[in-house]
Formats: sequence, structure tokens, C-alpha cells
Amino acid sequence: MQTSSKNRGIGSYTRELINALAVLNKEDKIIPTSHDYFSLGADLVHFPFFDPFFLTLPLRRPLPTVVTIHDLIPLKYPSHFPRGLKGEIKWRLQKLKVKGVEHIVTDSQASKQDIIRILGVSKDKVTVIPLASASDPLEKSMIPKVKLAYSLPERFILYVGDINWNKNVVGLINNFSRLDSKSTHLVLVGKSFVGPIVPELRAIKRAISKSQSKDRIHLIGYVPSHHLPAVYRLADIYCQPSLDEGFGLTLLEAMKVGCPVVSSDRGSLKEVGGPGALYFDPEKNMLAALNKALSSRALRAKLSALGTKRSKEFTWEKTATLTHKVYEKVLRGR
Repeated sequence: MQTSSKNRGIGSYTRELINALAVLNKEDKIIPTSHDYFSLGADLVHFPFFDPFFLTLPLRRPLPTVVTIHDLIPLKYPSHFPRGLKGEIKWRLQKLKVKGVEHIVTDSQASKQDIIRILGVSKDKVTVIPLASASDPLEKSMIPKVKLAYSLPERFILYVGDINWNKNVVGLINNFSRLDSKSTHLVLVGKSFVGPIVPELRAIKRAISKSQSKDRIHLIGYVPSHHLPAVYRLADIYCQPSLDEGFGLTLLEAMKVGCPVVSSDRGSLKEVGGPGALYFDPEKNMLAALNKALSSRALRAKLSALGTKRSKEFTWEKTATLTHKVYEKVLRGR
């Protein structure tokens, strides 16, 4: 599930939403499919993923259609996400198609504002429905096994996710290298960290090679979802260093198992984390926030308690209920 944070998040979203909808209303028949969307006798079609540079929406839609747009970050920062000629053509087609759907669902108010501004759609056509953390429970018996399996250090800062520019992993590495604590390690989890050498990974490896703390930086790679809760629990803190986010599912995953969260204040992250995290400006005071959290056991305990409480406000039952209301609204409008 960590091919990238986006794919990991979308895969989790689709699976968890389908399961929650099935429990919510047993009379509804849900048909997961990747083709023949409009020939299965459905009343409505929901596309759980939108990519501006790939043709993820059909041009012809004979049935009411809902699409989930998790974020439009590649369109907000075109210099960091070059689209090329083919990408530009596909984006124009995708923009035309998405403006014709009956309703758009998105994860946060931050993403809703981006959708309204970039796509030029009415605010009434976009509904914010927050996500929830994955349903994998923390099995305490797994904690020592997971620590051994991944050779995790005694004390570490954790990051889980992708390596795209907006994730600011290089910024995290550079700030980690200047930490007051010289016994704390940095653990980076995600398949992209051990995947093909793309420019983003090259920049990360360059930052590590230049770091005086490179011996304390660990690229773990893929961790299956049933092991992740234990990895979060073992961390001293979870850090989300992003320059922008459409939601921030990893904050909730960390909070759910009591891992203290130190997070950027950009995009949707404060919207998701609420009072359950310590925030920083990723371009100004990440180092100060990390030092503050690592140096105070009392602060970490406070963040753990606040985060656990905050995570309980996000459930897949709520997500499914709000999504079902969108379906009903769309069907009433036909």
C-alpha cells in the first residue's frame, strides 16, 4: 500500500469506503469494477480517483456520476510537476469531463477551495467528506516482532509516505541532520524510497549522503498495512514535513495508536490534525518543533493523548454516511 502516499491513500479510501457503505445500507448493491461502468445496471457511478494528467474519467456518462478528487497539487505547482504536451492535452480533456459530472467529493476544505478555483466549478457542486485512518488494529504482540523485522532503532522520528516534491522529505532530512539529539534516528517508510531512481529519490539520496547524520537515517521501503500500527507505536514522534497536502491520512494513522505528531501547518494538515499535533512552518521552524517534541517527554505524552482523542473524530462510518447522502442528492436531482 506504499507504492506512493497517493496510491496508498486512494487504495485505502476505496477499500474502506466500500466496506463501510456495505455495512451502512445492506439493501444497496455495490459493484467494484475497473471497466464496463455503465453497463452493469447501476443507478449511479462513483469514480474514487481523479488524475489531471491521465484519462481517469470517460467522456460519455449515461448515468449520474460522482468523482472524488483528493487534491490538485500537481496543478498548483506546475514547475515541480511538469506535464509535457501529452499531459497538457489530457488535462484539458479531464477538465472538460470533470466539469460535466453531477457532483465532486473531496477530502478537505483546503482541497475544495483549490477545486473551485482551478476547475471553475460552483461551490455547491463540491462536498467535503473527510477520510479516516485504516481499520488495521494495533496488535501489541506485534510490536517487538516488527521492531526486530525492520531493525528499528531505540529512538526515531518516523515519516511514512511518498517522495513527491510537496512531501518535503529533503527538508526533513536537512533539519534532522541539525537536531540537538544525536541518539535519535530518522526512519523513512514507503516503497518509493527503495524504488527506481527518479529525480526525487536522487535528491533524497544526495541529501542523505551530505548529512553528518547519514548513519542514523534508514530507508525502510514497503511495510504492509498490518505492520504499520506497530511501526507508528515504536516511533518517538511522527513528522509530516509537507509543503502542501490535500488531506494527511498518515496523521490520523499515527494518532490512532498514540504516536505523537509533529506536522507542517500547510494545506489541509491543521484541518485534519486539529489540536492533536504540534505544528511548524516547514520553511522556517521545523527544527525547533522537532527539538521541542524530542526534548520533552511530557509534551509527547500530551500530544499522544490529544492525538488519540482527535483520531476518534474520523470514522469510516461517518465517511460512508456523508457519501451516501451525496448519492441520494445526485439521484434526487435527476
